[in-house]
Amino acid sequence: MADKGKRSGNPEPAGTTGTSGVDKIVVRMYRPGTGDFFLLLFKTGEKVTYKMLIDCGCINAGKDTFTPYLEDLKKTTGGKIDVLVVTHEHADHINGFKIASDYFRDNIKFKKVWFAWTESKDDPVAGKYRKTNMAVKNAIAGVANKMNGLVKDQYYEKQFRGSSNEKLMTNAQHHFIASLTELHELNTLSAAGNNNTMEDFLKENNVIDKSTEVNFYHPGETISGEPGAKGIRFYILGPPKDPVYLGKEEKTDDTYQKREKPGSIDFAFINAFAAEGDLESPVLPFKSTYELTDTRDPLIRKYKEHNWRSIDNDWMYAAGSIALRFEKSINNTSLVFAIQFEESERILLFPGDAEYGNWASWHDGLTWDINKGGKKKKVNARYILKNVVFYKVGHHLSQNGTAKSMGFELMLNPNMAAMASLDYKKISKVWLNTMPNDELGASLLKRTKGKFFFAGDTSVILDNIKTDRVSVFPKDEKECRKMNGAFSDSPFIDYEVTG
Repeated sequence: MADKGKRSGNPEPAGTTGTSGVDKIVVRMYRPGTGDFFLLLFKTGEKVTYKMLIDCGCINAGKDTFTPYLEDLKKTTGGKIDVLVVTHEHADHINGFKIASDYFRDNIKFKKVWFAWTESKDDPVAGKYRKTNMAVKNAIAGVANKMNGLVKDQYYEKQFRGSSNEKLMTNAQHHFIASLTELHELNTLSAAGNNNTMEDFLKENNVIDKSTEVNFYHPGETISGEPGAKGIRFYILGPPKDPVYLGKEEKTDDTYQKREKPGSIDFAFINAFAAEGDLESPVLPFKSTYELTDTRDPLIRKYKEHNWRSIDNDWMYAAGSIALRFEKSINNTSLVFAIQFEESERILLFPGDAEYGNWASWHDGLTWDINKGGKKKKVNARYILKNVVFYKVGHHLSQNGTAKSMGFELMLNPNMAAMASLDYKKISKVWLNTMPNDELGASLLKRTKGKFFFAGDTSVILDNIKTDRVSVFPKDEKECRKMNGAFSDSPFIDYEVTG
């Protein structure tokens, strides 16, 4: 267990296995929309002995969105929670803390909070990483503000007036700008300042205070001996310390392929993120030596005759690919942890929104020291994945939130269940061509034999999983509909994992 504000590096003490303690964990997935909001109840018999909250966020949510779920949270926990786990800074994981900050201040108290090492002010690598992120945030914010100003001034209507595709071109720009703005808002919720941390964010929003024990964790650590969680150990898998892994988003032969078509919904999404950008490239599109400044030049006069020929603002479209890359790099900072029943070795895996680099790093010599039957034992990622019986699906069932050969294909337990915090009623338009991923969705339906739960409408999600390139067994689909149907009118889904 980590000291306040410091990392822990000690193996668990001898004699912690083989004792009676927690024999079941109830995973409660709240359903405000697309976003993680999980309550875990650790039970000995029917008595709750330990309570954990993982994130509190939802896309496109307001205060009224969170209120009914927070009321249940207070009722279920008595307003006292042993530990809050904050996986990473994306709005769909943390905006509830800001939107409903008054409710948390007045009704919910946390004994401890767990963060990834990337949130520590005492870690120079983390500080440098956050400073770089802030520079990227500010750059994207500047472009988003400028482009929204152009929309307000009807710049694109004027620019494309007289072109053959006037309406189509204007609408395409508006879609791009709306999507860029949405990504920017997803990435920039946390506190201001070049060294801002999630600890600052939670304190500013009255979610935690000086009495809350703050812990930062590194890959390879184990946590055991938590009061009320007897017989339980926690493994910390990510985020990686190596910046190379932090920057790896996908790998062609070890991630699921994107959907062939965007998910169907009430509106169409134009995938405007085609521009290629490089964070190390200059901001302006051309060197000054190539600019024509003499207004008498015939080439300038030719282009001035038709506004639609103008490329004055085209350099800003590189912000689209930069914003997408930035979103993925933040995903890779997710605090990934696994919860294990020491005696049976059964595991629950919570990867946040970790992308390929995070998953791959677990296999690069990372090990955990534990005690089993009074003997010291060293285990690796394959051991952890082999024992997974519950999987919180990464990044809302997207193709880049679950590694293939280094992840899902190693989860071989025949009794596995899964939950995906995906809801088409509240989803970012940017994600419609990635969520749900049909290949991963079909594989999970098969592996879990239908014990696969969704935050949103089951029929809509299943319809978008069943594409021409995958096979879904009717028996698994029927079981999935039945199990989700039992919670059709409930604000949450409960699944009990026994030890």
